[in-house]
Amino acid sequence: MGLKRRRFALVLFIFLWMFAPGLLSGAAAQSESEEILTALQHRYADVTSLTADYTRVTSTPAMEGVFQTSAKHTASGLLMFKKPAELILSQAAPRTEKLVTDGRTVWWYIPEENLVHRYTNVDLHGELKPLLDFLGGLGGLEGHFTVKVTPAGTGEEKNHRLDLHRLQEGSGPARITVWFEPQELTLVGFRLTSVMGETTDFSLSNVQFNPELEDGLFYFRIPPGAEVIDEEPAR
Repeated sequence: MGLKRRRFALVLFIFLWMFAPGLLSGAAAQSESEEILTALQHRYADVTSLTADYTRVTSTPAMEGVFQTSAKHTASGLLMFKKPAELILSQAAPRTEKLVTDGRTVWWYIPEENLVHRYTNVDLHGELKPLLDFLGGLGGLEGHFTVKVTPAGTGEEKNHRLDLHRLQEGSGPARITVWFEPQELTLVGFRLTSVMGETTDFSLSNVQFNPELEDGLFYFRIPPGAEVIDEEPAR
């Protein structure tokens, strides 16, 4: 899977996990951790859509070591999500790009090249299954992930932090870290870490819950004259 499509699938992964039911069911042993998870479940139970400004930073430590140069890339834009699996990443900088999915087809549009990549055979459910299992009550994650809650105020943590660590190799990220503001439990950021150590950090601001987002917003219309490339899934 290409880097762009993999990153997009991982972002959808985290949002399906955030808004699916059944967050608890034995996720933490300590009472404070359980209280935080209970509060998160209540906070997000009725959230069906979300918008936020984002800043994304990707880092490839292996490349930094080989070439002795920075392998970090920063982008920013607007994120829009609607249950069950509709997502838009509208990038504004460093150049305009747009990723759109209705949960079935993924579109990646690059205006300055008038180019559209279309992915029609993306098994998003397969990409997201570990996190969906986690939301269903950990039953499907037993033996695959460990779950740890770090409350705000622990060490240098200013926000509540939730860590998922994969125990065995599989599809999707090796580690997922999510941060929540401790008073209102607003999602403020998340990190996706690959097996190779590549990290993708999303910092969110101006988070809005349950804005009205029409389904048609997630239907991509091919711009006039744009070249469309149909991409095949990686083998």
